[in-house]
Parts: sequence; structure tokens; C-alpha cells
Amino acid sequence: DTMTHPMTDQPRPETRLWNRFARRYAKSPVGDPVAYQYKLDETAKLLRPAMRVLEFGCGTGTTALTHAPSVAQIDAIDFSSAMIAIAREKALSSGVGNVNFEVAAFEDWPVPAEDGRYDMIMAHSILHLVADLAATLEHVRACLAPGGWFISSTVCIGDGNPLVASLLPLVGWTGLIPKVAPLTGKALLSKLQVAGFNIRHDWRPGPAKAIFIIAQAPE
Repeated sequence: DTMTHPMTDQPRPETRLWNRFARRYAKSPVGDPVAYQYKLDETAKLLRPAMRVLEFGCGTGTTALTHAPSVAQIDAIDFSSAMIAIAREKALSSGVGNVNFEVAAFEDWPVPAEDGRYDMIMAHSILHLVADLAATLEHVRACLAPGGWFISSTVCIGDGNPLVASLLPLVGWTGLIPKVAPLTGKALLSKLQVAGFNIRHDWRPGPAKAIFIIAQAPE
């Protein structure tokens, strides 16, 4: 259950990095619990009992497990096998049976048949880490049912300290931290619109904080 690089069949460097972080990440408190609760509440307003949901970059599964009682099924994926192992432990201990935790990269996740597309896709703290944002958003569109919801929360270092925004992507190439794209909130909103999404809500708790976006696919 370790994601491999398609060209070398070796474990991806980012997979090893997140596997090392997994247990520490699972024990760390939510950085801004008030903001996190707001995002949970706004998402919950859109959930319906018959919904099929996908979350990619699900980490240790907290968000998926929180929303599970409100929907029919959630597929929750992450390329870190250590993260998914923790998520499965949490699902078992909490008695949640309608979340399918899988080790997978989103770009490899198959597009469902037309009648099985997702009613909602969630991507929290992941869009600034993907290698090709345009391709990721295109894949989201393909996996969503018409009128489906795309919920995301994204760190935008381009809106913060310019020095940090220029240095972090460089440090990411060392393998010491994940590779972070210097996104801005404005650029992300624009990319979502170019991908065909309608922006229904965007919010951030402070000028340089992660931007929370509720977008909808065309009907």
C-alpha cells in the first residue's frame, strides 16, 4: 500500500515524507478550530442522505468521518499509506462503516460511470501541493455529477510574506518539506472559473489564511 512513481516503480519521495509525518500529524491539534468548524458547518448544509462523496488528500480521515453520518457513502483517498492506516483505525474505533479509505493518488482515481459520479468532492489542504492544478481541477470536473459540489480549503502562500512565498517552493525541492505552489486566493478562484466551476462562496478567517471555497459544477 505504498504509492510508487509511475516511471521508476519506486516509492514517491512525497509518500515517504508524509508517511514519516503521519503519527505526529494525527496527534497535532487543529490550528484554527473555529475556522475548521465553520468549514464543517458550511459543508454540512449541502449534504443529503443519498449523496456519494469523494475526499482526496484525506489525511487521517477526520473530515470524512465527521460528515459520514450525513451521506450514503464517502470514498476517502490519500497517497500516504500511514495516513490511511490511521484513518482506518479511527473508522473502526468510531463504528463508521460507510467510509471507504483507500491508498491512492487522485490523478490515478478512476472517473466513475456517468450514473455513479460523485455529488460532492472535497479537497482540504491539498490543492497547493498538487503538481498540475489545471489537470487536477479537470479531473474533479470529470468525477462530479452535473451540479455537484467541489469544496476546498487551500493554503495560499502567495498572499503572505513575499520572502516565504519565494523560499518555500525552493525548500520543497530538498525533500525536507512538501513542495508548495505559491498560489494566491485570487489565482485559485480564477483557475476554478477557467475549469468551468461556479463560485458559490469563498471565505478566509484572515488576509493570509487558507481560503475556503464552495464551487459548483455546471448543471
